[in-house]
Amino acid sequence: MRRVALLLALLLALTAVGCGSRVDDADDGGGGGGDDLEAEGEGGGSEEEEAANDDLTPESEELGTIPNPCSGEPAEGELPADTPGVTEDTIRIGVISDRENPAVPLPTVGIEEAVKAFVEFCNEAGGINGRTLELETYDSMITATDDVTKQACADDLFALVGTGSVQDQLGIETREGCGLVEVAGYSATSARAGSEDFFTGVPGLSPTDYNVGPCLWMAEQHPDAVKKVAMLYTDLPAASVRGQQVVEGCSSEAGFEYVVEEALPFGETNFGPIVEQMQEQGVEMFQMVSATSETLAVLREAETQGLELEVIDLGQQYYDANFATEPVAEGAYVLSNTAPFSEADSNPTLRLYQEYLDKVGGVQSTLGVQAFSAGLLFATATDALGAEVTREGLVTELQGITEWDGGGLNLVGSPGTNETIDCFLYLRVEGGEFVREHPEEGYDCDPAYIHTSDERFES
Repeated sequence: MRRVALLLALLLALTAVGCGSRVDDADDGGGGGGDDLEAEGEGGGSEEEEAANDDLTPESEELGTIPNPCSGEPAEGELPADTPGVTEDTIRIGVISDRENPAVPLPTVGIEEAVKAFVEFCNEAGGINGRTLELETYDSMITATDDVTKQACADDLFALVGTGSVQDQLGIETREGCGLVEVAGYSATSARAGSEDFFTGVPGLSPTDYNVGPCLWMAEQHPDAVKKVAMLYTDLPAASVRGQQVVEGCSSEAGFEYVVEEALPFGETNFGPIVEQMQEQGVEMFQMVSATSETLAVLREAETQGLELEVIDLGQQYYDANFATEPVAEGAYVLSNTAPFSEADSNPTLRLYQEYLDKVGGVQSTLGVQAFSAGLLFATATDALGAEVTREGLVTELQGITEWDGGGLNLVGSPGTNETIDCFLYLRVEGGEFVREHPEEGYDCDPAYIHTSDERFES
């Protein structure tokens, strides 16, 4: 089971800007659930009162930066005949994800609940053009993505919404074969990201394009440390391909010099030798693409051997409260594609997600935020169809959406073109919590950050 859990985390680690992790309400640095926000509002503080006055409801015309796509106002016209999953009164959608289980900790926990939260919100608003949403849920159980996709194909759905499975390379042909459009929370593999009729609000994986913005910023902040970098990744394809892409992009565009680059055997537990090698090479900056538990084990071994690292630079999958509370993680930089939970007081759409997640009894996570954003993206495209609700029309509308931030939930992406996002946000672990490091607000974005490699990094 430990090996399976590690594999799951490694598969997720491949995602460039399309992944995140669970952040417990009690440890997120201030972004608690709906009940917490309500209690803060009753406290009478000026900031809390302001936030309460800005709280969104199903009747709100705007959801942060986007119009509210959900309403009970019916569209004029007749529904095209034989539209799968759609009647005059309802739209049937499905979500596929790996659910929580007692044996293996999963990074996708929170996705299904986030889609339930979106459906709850949208139906309270009257549905989409007066059609209420009906949701079917499917547990891909790590290895069963193709099996449940076959079930979804047989269940008369209009589309898949908010999906996210760590082995999403499975079931692609099945989904394409039955014509199911997918508006996903994230993609774990480049095969899924590039599949037919696949869209996500946070595009993250390309075989050739990589966002080197974080590398360039690190080179400015730590010019000496980037000359002595260690990159470790597990020898599984998902992790090694991602690690190699980081090395190629950062060295090509930001002048990183990797004095240690090692693929560690899957399931390795003895990190003494690799830390000794890092010590011998004078490593000052540390990067790793692996499970959180393995990365923490390396950092503990580094502390034991007295290796002082100036920089710990990690990806989105480490935005996890369990990581932040470990003493060896103090000071680590961690990327995020979604608005920090600690900033919920100033982000009404993030509070909306938290409020409705609380109603369905879910646990907040960055992947959950992306799934809620995917629900809003689906609703926006479907709302634009009016009465002409067809899968072909949905695809056309989604292809035309080239700027999307989920109402302020996530960094700006282009679902319609599936381009690599040119934005980034660094958090930093301080006192066991994640705090914003760069930029001071929003995200740091620049088209010049996109590096196109002559090599192809495919998973």
